Amino acid sequence: MKALKINHIAVWLVAVLQQGIGAGWYGIFGNRWMQLIAKQASDFNNQPMFPYAVSFVGAVISCYATAWLFTKLNIDNALHGVAFAALLWLGFTFFPIAQIDLFSLRSIELSFINAGNVFVDAVLCGAMLGAWRKYE
Repeated sequence: MKALKINHIAVWLVAVLQQGIGAGWYGIFGNRWMQLIAKQASDFNNQPMFPYAVSFVGAVISCYATAWLFTKLNIDNALHGVAFAALLWLGFTFFPIAQIDLFSLRSIELSFINAGNVFVDAVLCGAMLGAWRKYE
């Protein structure tokens, strides 16, 4: 059996695609998201580049961590990649975000918006890294 190794091209491509997904996601849910956090569009004028840099670096690190786990768990197809990514999202993203929002007296709807974006990112990452395998 051939050993899986990290597909660096797939990792970087997924990280780039996730930035577009985030832009589209908040393009769709942005107005409601701003209502839930009590902000207006003008509050985001002249946004510094730092949040975008953190978003991209975080996506790269997350995708590399997922790719590394996939090599250790021998996840070698899109279906298993999606299932594993969704399970990780549920345990390590949705419930922690919901807990923080609820204890901060924020709506669970905000949790679904923010964690929903991460879910789509995770599923894409799981599918691409599971399907686009690379062997030693």
